[in-house]
Amino acid sequence: MDEDQRTLAVAIGTAIRSARRDAGLTLRDVAAKTGLSQPFLSQAENGHSVPSVMNLHRVARVLGTTAHALLEQGARTPTSLVRGREGRRFALSDGAVLRFCSTGVRAMEPNEVTAQPGSQAGEHTEHAGEEFIYIIDGSIRVEVGVEESYVLDRGDTLYYPATVPHRWFNDAAEPARFLITSTPPSF
Repeated sequence: MDEDQRTLAVAIGTAIRSARRDAGLTLRDVAAKTGLSQPFLSQAENGHSVPSVMNLHRVARVLGTTAHALLEQGARTPTSLVRGREGRRFALSDGAVLRFCSTGVRAMEPNEVTAQPGSQAGEHTEHAGEEFIYIIDGSIRVEVGVEESYVLDRGDTLYYPATVPHRWFNDAAEPARFLITSTPPSF
């Protein structure tokens, strides 16, 4: 682990421990509710490992927060500026990278996704609130529910209830870049 990764691991671990204690849960409680092992959670809290994005999401849901809030741990401020080359980035899956487009705890969660050909969001997900997608470049396919599938091209938008199972795919031969915004924050 290089110094930047170590700093990130410690910050994430500290945030998880703090949220767990605030929720009045033990490591055993969190392990039972997430399906993750107690030793793994302990290593994450102590900054010795960094949970995957999906595992961080699972832990955050059990703790009553979001992965985004755990990663940022910033106080709410009236303004959040994230320059184009800035913002924390995380691998969502092979060929897909998510960049946080805001800092601190917010009422909505805007994120930019860069998806290489063949990449996808993974399994269907569902959560409280609503989501909005805007295609900056390229093309993606979004499944909303079991019967609806939308092909979105540059400039297209899609708004849907996040309570319905959903996921995206880049079936195209070119990379895609899109903004996905959730309210309330869910990641």
